[in-house]
Amino acid sequence: MPFFIPFAVGGLVLTALGLGVRKVLTETGVTPPGDARRAQARERHRAAVAALRADRLQVRDGVATYGALQARVHAEVLVPFGALLERLERWGYVREAELLDAEALEALRALLRQAPSRATRRGGPLLGMGAQVPAALESVLAWLERGWLDEESPPVVLDGTSLYAALSARGILAGSPPEEGARALDEASGLLARTAAFLGALRTRLTALEERVAGLQGRASAQLAYLDAASFEEGGEEPRERLTRLAVLVGQLAVLLRTPVLSAEGRLTPLLAARVEDDAPSRD
Repeated sequence: MPFFIPFAVGGLVLTALGLGVRKVLTETGVTPPGDARRAQARERHRAAVAALRADRLQVRDGVATYGALQARVHAEVLVPFGALLERLERWGYVREAELLDAEALEALRALLRQAPSRATRRGGPLLGMGAQVPAALESVLAWLERGWLDEESPPVVLDGTSLYAALSARGILAGSPPEEGARALDEASGLLARTAAFLGALRTRLTALEERVAGLQGRASAQLAYLDAASFEEGGEEPRERLTRLAVLVGQLAVLLRTPVLSAEGRLTPLLAARVEDDAPSRD
């Protein structure tokens, strides 16, 4: 019996000390180091989530603004130009292939072939006007529009990051000791920061494309204001020159409207190089 007494007493003493330390830490408001690190990591994660939400809202607004511009350009420039060109061809005055290069002609024909539907308008700003939304990007567009994430829904993967897994602190911390939870939260915060930077680049690309389209639209509209079928009845040179300049502008507009910002895999596409007509002064 005496052999076991010191062990038992020692065990009781250590247990009492352990409880005493826990009690002191609790009563004085001191958090164990592992818990403190996890709390700090959680605050960093909350900040990363908030930044991502702010960037999403900016992209959502940019998509809506550019989508409205696409619709105006289609209705106010492409359709009137297509009607004018059709009439002039019918009169034998000009052929569209004489005015437009192959890329521009293909883009214009595709956009005039059918009126934009609700489905194609939804993906037009990011995927190019008239494009169908790939199944893999349906959930991405839904998240950009509404900001909803659901564990049971198809995953939202943007620039290679699964957003639900990176956003859900509860899922990240489930069953993890404090130290591991802190590391996991910081890893998720890094992924969210990378995704926020991606959204920032996406917004910049969208804005640049919108500005180029708006600039060309203004110049094309000015040329259209001087041209109608009656302008060509006297056979003067000026209408022909204006038509040639207008065709260049409209062709570039058609190409830009069909230019995607996102690939089918949800990554940024290469920026379409500016052409001379983007910066050339208007000659009205």
